Amino acid sequence: MSCTLRPIRGAWLTGPLLAVGAVLAAGCGGSGVELGTRSLAQARQLWEQAGIRDYDLEWTSSGARSGHYRVAVRDGAVTSVRSVQPDGTEVAARPADPSYYGIDGLFRVLDEELDAALAERPFGRPPGTRVLQRFQPDPVYGFPRRYRRDVAGMPNGLAIDVIRFDPRPNTSPRTPQELPPLRPEPGQS
Repeated sequence: MSCTLRPIRGAWLTGPLLAVGAVLAAGCGGSGVELGTRSLAQARQLWEQAGIRDYDLEWTSSGARSGHYRVAVRDGAVTSVRSVQPDGTEVAARPADPSYYGIDGLFRVLDEELDAALAERPFGRPPGTRVLQRFQPDPVYGFPRRYRRDVAGMPNGLAIDVIRFDPRPNTSPRTPQELPPLRPEPGQS
C-alpha cells in the first residue's frame, strides 16, 4: 500500500523540510488507510452497525501524548478508566471527560486530529506544513485499532494502538420483542 504526505493549503516543502517529509513517508509503512472524512465515516458506520454497548478496552498512546489505559464501557458509557503504570500496576484515573477513553472517544480524537491537520496552521505549524495521518479500522467492528500522525518539523508524532478489545454480552434488559419465543417444557403441549 502506498503512503503519501498530504500538502496542506497547497504549499510545498524545500530543503531540510523535504528531507523530513521523505523520512516521514518512508516510515509510514504497514497497513491502514489515510485518515479522511470518508474513511473515518465508513469506520464509524461499521462501529455503529455493530451496536456494541458493553466492552472492555485496553489502549496505548505515545509521542505527543503518552499513556496506557484499561477502560470498561457499559451501556455505551465509560464506567472505569485505569492507568497502567510502567511497572504494570494500575491506578484509577479520574479524567475530566472519561468519554474520551472509550471507542466513541477515540473516534472523537480522530475527528479532532483531522480538523487540526486541515487548519490554516496545522498543529500550530506554518501554513503548508505536511501532515501524515493513517489509521487502521478493525475489519469486523470498525473501531480505530491503530492511528499514526506525523507532522513535518515536529519532533513528536502521535501513535494510538488498541491492544485489547473484549465485547461483553449485552447486560441491558431486553424488550419483550427481543426475547426468544418460549418453548413448552418436554411433555407439555
